[in-house]
Amino acid sequence: MSQVSIERRDGIAIISVDNPPVNALSQAVREGLTRYIDEAADDDSVQAIVIICTGRTFIAGADIREFGRPPEPPHLPDLIARIEAADKPVVAAMHGTALGGGLEVALGCHYRIATGSAKVGLPEVSLGLLPGASGTQRLPRLIGAERALDMMLSGKPVKAQVALEVGLIDQICDDDKLRDAAIKFAVSKVASGPRRISEMTVPDVEPDLFDKTRTAIARKTRGLMSPEKIIRCVELSTQVGFDEGCKAERELFLECKKSPQSDGLRHAFFAERAVSKVPGIGKNTSVRATDKVAVLGAGTMGAGIAYSCLTAGCTVHLLDNDEEGLERGATTIRKLYEGGVARGKISEEEMADGVGRLSTTTDYG
Repeated sequence: MSQVSIERRDGIAIISVDNPPVNALSQAVREGLTRYIDEAADDDSVQAIVIICTGRTFIAGADIREFGRPPEPPHLPDLIARIEAADKPVVAAMHGTALGGGLEVALGCHYRIATGSAKVGLPEVSLGLLPGASGTQRLPRLIGAERALDMMLSGKPVKAQVALEVGLIDQICDDDKLRDAAIKFAVSKVASGPRRISEMTVPDVEPDLFDKTRTAIARKTRGLMSPEKIIRCVELSTQVGFDEGCKAERELFLECKKSPQSDGLRHAFFAERAVSKVPGIGKNTSVRATDKVAVLGAGTMGAGIAYSCLTAGCTVHLLDNDEEGLERGATTIRKLYEGGVARGKISEEEMADGVGRLSTTTDYG
């Protein structure tokens, strides 16, 4: 089954990506998008184009499993350039999360619409990378250098409403009406034509913005490669033309990608996900209810575990070698509850209920 498809409706070409679970930008997806963008651009019956995704999310990033392999065309920067070069308005219709390469694809489109629950971001810094498909050059032109730096250096996604307020997206729609809203929006932009970010200039910045940013993140990012390279790329977006900035971005991206630092962070990324997948245990595996827990050791860690189990509604049996240790553990648990009451997180009644489900013993038999 093809991972990309096209249909036409009321003069609008709707290009759909279907590559579960997160519609990653695999080679097949890149090839399909390129093919159908060209097809729609050459079709005189098509007045505008919508790029949308099926499933739970818009394109949630590049397929980083391809990073260890020789690159296969079409390359992501080339795809994005092809999208932007279309002489008909191209609208990105986003839901779920548009992250990394997914947001870069959206930035290559001429307009962007998103559901109210959508989030967008460039999290590459967490993998020791920088946005390497024109993101460091497009985002500052669209929302300003300072906001762009914040998004890229933090790696945190922003909500659709925030994205709308800063100009990253053009319209928000109801979660269940994205397709129809995107088509209607695309129709409304036929007369306006394409609006290309590459033809924009970065809004004026404070002269000391980049030096201040380097100073502000110096301690937190000490020893890391990609934050400084991100700053340099955004700085270049204010100093050189779009094409020259993209060339520098690509060179710096490849430096990061080839580094042991990024290799280690990507390894950790996959490892963290692998440990949550136990062989032989799938989504349909029956789960046995657990409402009674025994915790061995009433020290700081044991008391904390016991408290967490109590707050989850379990009955907890706390074991230790002597009564003195048990008393310290029980006192720690009571103080944790009292802290919750003081902060207004729980009521006195909930504290009493939790403490009432705690029993202690020195008998391991």
